[in-house]
Amino acid sequence: MAGEHGVGMVDTVDLLIKVAKEIYSAVHPLLGTVDARKIVGSGFGGDKTRLIDAVSEKVAIEYLERNNFSCIFVGEECGVRRIGSSPNFYLIVDGVDGTNNAIKGIRFASASLALSRTGFLGDIEAAVVMDLYNGETFLAERNSGAKRDGETIKPSEIRCLKDSIISINITKNTGAARRLLPIISRAKGIRSFGSAALEICHVACGLLEAYIDLRGVLRTTDFAAGMLILKEAGGIFLQPNGEEIPNVPLTEVKRFSIIALANKELFHEISSLITPSTSLQGGQTTIC
Repeated sequence: MAGEHGVGMVDTVDLLIKVAKEIYSAVHPLLGTVDARKIVGSGFGGDKTRLIDAVSEKVAIEYLERNNFSCIFVGEECGVRRIGSSPNFYLIVDGVDGTNNAIKGIRFASASLALSRTGFLGDIEAAVVMDLYNGETFLAERNSGAKRDGETIKPSEIRCLKDSIISINITKNTGAARRLLPIISRAKGIRSFGSAALEICHVACGLLEAYIDLRGVLRTTDFAAGMLILKEAGGIFLQPNGEEIPNVPLTEVKRFSIIALANKELFHEISSLITPSTSLQGGQTTIC
């Protein structure tokens, strides 16, 4: 198609910000409304697709098509979609991370976008997470640090659990809850907000010391952007056993347990307190 262009012709972060703003403009008026919660189909990972989710991806795709970008679009709802005839980058989009919050009007939900030229998680080179309530924007570009509304960010300097505010997600998983009891009993405070991407960014800027999800259900679309932002800020993003997230294809549904932290000292303390598990979760073995 004449006039098509790829990411090499535009700043990668600038593109992600523009797409995120399109999502924000379309989604913000729907937050907390009856229409937002309408079920309109099933998503890429098998979850129900709400109207607000479908709208977020629709406007993102329309922006790319309108501006003649050619890419492989990987959406949490629509799955893998080729845009244009000569794609040269992969755009990973979770238009509404925290859908349950968004449809109820709970003020914690985000749009999460990441870009890779190869289609692999380890090659994510730019990321943006935008708060869908107030437009606050976290961004990062590989080897260039991370920012929050234009200001450079870094994680908390707190290095012991007793002084730490930790966010966890144990939704529908009593096994994960039991494994985290030693941490819950020792941490200064426990929170659970409902948007993994935004919570990871709050670790990146020092509002939280850690975010933990041991359920084995987080998809790469949930954390791809937040992972880069946290790492570029200087934080730690690992599996509970201390291993890096493998360099998996972004076009496939892969699920993980993750720990996002301010520093290695906190990881060592937290990982030492997690009760081992050999149970099966979601049809796969959780290795910790």
